[in-house]
Amino acid sequence: MRKDIVQSVDRALTLLEYLADEPEGLGVTELSNRMDLPKSTIHRFLKTLLERQYIRQNPKTGQYQLGLRLLYLSGSLMDQLDVRKVALPYLEALCKATNEVIHLCVRDGDEAVYVEKVEGDNTIRMYSKVGNRVLMHCTAVGKVLLSELLEDEIAAIMARTGMPAKTKQTITDLKTLLTELAKVRSQGFAIDNVEHEEGIRCIGAPIRNYEGEIVAAFSISGPTFRMTEERVKTELSSIIKHYALLISNALGYVAAEVT
Repeated sequence: MRKDIVQSVDRALTLLEYLADEPEGLGVTELSNRMDLPKSTIHRFLKTLLERQYIRQNPKTGQYQLGLRLLYLSGSLMDQLDVRKVALPYLEALCKATNEVIHLCVRDGDEAVYVEKVEGDNTIRMYSKVGNRVLMHCTAVGKVLLSELLEDEIAAIMARTGMPAKTKQTITDLKTLLTELAKVRSQGFAIDNVEHEEGIRCIGAPIRNYEGEIVAAFSISGPTFRMTEERVKTELSSIIKHYALLISNALGYVAAEVT
């Protein structure tokens, strides 16, 4: 085992994997034999996992099985996977309609992560790629993902990540950011006005699930000579809100009719 691996965590995860392979469950003796650990150690793991509801004990057989709490962990991941699959054809259509780069992002902790990127034949090449992580205070997608959080949550995230200036246009103080996020909420889209990358302007919008929660954000990005402020605020703001509603509706979000 690698030296930087926490042994107790590794063992607990191994135990869960054994239970995942046995829908009918396993007992203490079976787990002890499979993991080559004393029963007393297995009991401690089981007690902790039971307390946290990651496993349950069948009242009839006494066997241990996976618990429903695991659905909570998998739910957000499934949302992310589903939203990418559902959104992709719309993002491709949006790329074709605008001839600009389209990004799809989800929040992961204090950052936004690119989970999809669509580029046309004539779009400008950008440094972004799937898997890249970006700070949220200086990106259109990040502002969208922050916009639904409480002010205390936003402040806590900014305290942890800082608000470094990526360009001369970057918002670097919390008060200004909160004012900006209020605007995002009211207008239904966010603008990165050359705040993350020199020469690049972006507009982003939210994707909501069937409960109305923001599960992802997507953006249209391009060079400022094409993504002029006028084009962003008029033409592209309408287009991106339209596509945001289309994708959200496809995920079960019920709102006004799409026109």
